[in-house]
Formats: sequence, C-alpha cells, structure tokens
Amino acid sequence: MCDPGRRLPVRFAARTAVLGCWAALASSCALLHLKHEVTSIAAHGVVMVHVENAAAGVPTYAVAWVVDDAGSIEPIGLQPVGDDGVAMFLLRHDKRYNVGAWSDTNGDKVYDGGEPAASVRDVQPLPLDTTSERAGPLPLRLDASNGLPAGQRFVVTDNESELGDALAIHVGEVVSLDDPRFTVENGEMGMWRPFEFLQRFGVGIYFLGPYDPQKLPVIFVYGISGSPQDWRVMLESLDTTKVQPWFFHYPGGMRIERSAGALVTGMLMLEQKLGFARLAVVAHSMGGLVSRGAIQRAAEQAGSNFIPRFVSISTPWGGHESAADGVRRLNYPVPSWRDMDPQSDYLRSILSRPLPAGTQHDLIFSFKTTGGFGMPNDNDGTVGVASELVTSVQEQAHSVFGLPLGHAEILTSPVTLRHVEAALRVP
Repeated sequence: MCDPGRRLPVRFAARTAVLGCWAALASSCALLHLKHEVTSIAAHGVVMVHVENAAAGVPTYAVAWVVDDAGSIEPIGLQPVGDDGVAMFLLRHDKRYNVGAWSDTNGDKVYDGGEPAASVRDVQPLPLDTTSERAGPLPLRLDASNGLPAGQRFVVTDNESELGDALAIHVGEVVSLDDPRFTVENGEMGMWRPFEFLQRFGVGIYFLGPYDPQKLPVIFVYGISGSPQDWRVMLESLDTTKVQPWFFHYPGGMRIERSAGALVTGMLMLEQKLGFARLAVVAHSMGGLVSRGAIQRAAEQAGSNFIPRFVSISTPWGGHESAADGVRRLNYPVPSWRDMDPQSDYLRSILSRPLPAGTQHDLIFSFKTTGGFGMPNDNDGTVGVASELVTSVQEQAHSVFGLPLGHAEILTSPVTLRHVEAALRVP
C-alpha cells in the first residue's frame, strides 16, 4: 500500500533538474503522496500574534482555542512566546478560532486567572494556498483586566509534541550549518512535502554567529529544493570581517508569495529588534523570486528602504515552462510551481514594480548546455538563459554577469564569490 506520509525517493527530486521531474511522479503512490501534501496545505492557514508588552524575564505563552456547541473550551495549540513577542499557529482555514496570550507571573506554567493577558475572538487563519490575501500579526497587549476566558485554565506541557498546532518561527537563533534540520534531504522535503516541513521545522532566519552591529547582515535564500547546505562553500569562503551571514529556512514547495511574506516578517522583526540600518540579500534560483517580493514589501511596510544590496544567482525571472507543464498535467502540483508558471500572477506582480529606490541589484546568471529534456536551447541544466535574462530585470540591474557553469555548480565557484563580495561592499 502507498503511505502518503513516507519520504519520496531522492531520484524524484534530482537537484540539477528538479523542475523538469514532474513526469517521475507518474506512479500512483507518488501522486497519492503529493495529493496528501497539497490537500493539507489547501486546508490550512496561519494565525500570527504579536505580544507588544511582555515583561522581560517573565515566561509568556500564546494559546489558540475553540468553543464547542456545549460552550466548552478546547485548546488547539499552545506555545511559548519568544523575546520578539511573536507566536504562530498552523490551523484549518475554514474554521474560526480565539487566540490569546498571558504572562506566567507566578511561574506555574498555568493560566489560572488574574495574570496579565489578552485575547482576540473569531479569527480566521490566513490560507496557505492563496496569494490574494495578506495579513500581519494580530497585536496583543497584556493587561490584568483584559484576559482569557474567566475560570479557564490553560496548562503548559513539557512535551513539545503535545503543544498542538503551533507553528515554529525562529528569528535570530544562532546555529551551525551541521544542524540536522538543515540537511539536503530536508531541503528536498521542503519541495515535495512542504506541509510536513512546516510542521516539523516551521520557518526562520538563522544566524551563524552572535549579532555584530559593526558588520553588514546578509540573508542567504536558497531555491526550490535547496537547503542551507547549498551555501556552505560560499559561507566558508566569505570574508566575515565585514559581513555576518544569516540564512532563510523555508519549504520551497510553498506558494512563493507566502514564503516572501514569511521572509519579510522575519526581516522586519529583526530590524525592529536589532536596529540595524542596512541589510543585504543574496539568493539562488527561485530564492531570487522569493527575495524580490520580500524586498518590495519590506520597503512598503517599513516606510523606508533598509536593503541597499540584492544579489540574485541563476534566478528564473521569466518562470519555468516545466513548472507550468506540471501544473497543466497534474491534479495536485507542487504549490510553488503555480507561481513559477511564466504567466503567473506572482511573477507579473513582482516584475511590474521596480525594486525600492536605493536597492542595487547585481544579477549573476549561469549557462552551460544546449537542449535537454523539456529545456530551452540555452540553459544551465535547470533554468533557461532567456528566463534568467528577462529584459526588464536586466535593464533595472546595476550589473549583469554570466558564468559558463551549471545551476548548482555556480554556487561553489570562486568567481561567483568574488562578484558577491564586490556587490556587498556598501559605502
């Protein structure tokens, strides 16, 4: 029997031709697996809360609950709130929920009334599988007289698996690239099993060292089936006396607009918390599409532009025909393929608007081969050169530079590193 929760074989996600492999899904088991993932995403949404006034050093918790027909309260998810005050829940988007938070002033891991709290009623999650709706965090301001349901006890368990439908968000956590969350296999999971990825890892912007206000922060964003491991050679060769590398960890199979929304949320949280004046972004492949949308939205939401440098590497600005072909042929295609369709609303949206004034875009493209299964004549083994060199993007770019290398190979080239470091020099 097919197990829709089992891992797809790696051969289905060949990293050098990942967008052309929809045909490998012809087996009924693989299609059932993808159907399970896509329908799960279509059924769920996200609720984010921001606790505005949590006291330093006092444990704060966020909770989501529903009220049944008998009036009983059923907790759905519960999680600790970090220093940034943000918590997220992964919930069915066709239902409505109550969400709230409290400060556990007596340290007993229970909301037992009288503690500072706040709540919002009748909240509908933001759907994961549509791109027309946007929503920011729900503000919660804790107050002893404005709390959670009277007489209700919410208990914090020590077992994370019992915390319910919380969605982990990691912003500013210092990690090693060798952390098992960041393996190549988990990167492939992010494409083929994005819902499982969200449940297991959430999303986040991670640091490779403590924040240093004297160095330029640079967020590295991988592509559709990528992982932080894609950046290992570049990160180990980068001159970290001047820059501090961070990276965005997300499921590449998610709708690109939703990934861009998660990235911009993390950017703004870090900017508000750390107060840096400048941030740079380096992106590979589909990560460039995620990043452009996030950079545009960051300037809109912040009211100013704090991202002076953007480097894209081998990005399919014109989309990918194999993604469009997969959408046409499969009933349950990978969600991000819809946004990689050359005619997608997402591509039209990000390319119809320029980058914010003051953002310098350096475009690096790759070319290596001619022809190939489902590929245009000139390509890098995964993306067509014509898609990498969309005229409007070239015209707006500060520089355009090409290398005769493959789609993944370009990330390990010393020449690429030199061009990235040159682009990151901010006066």
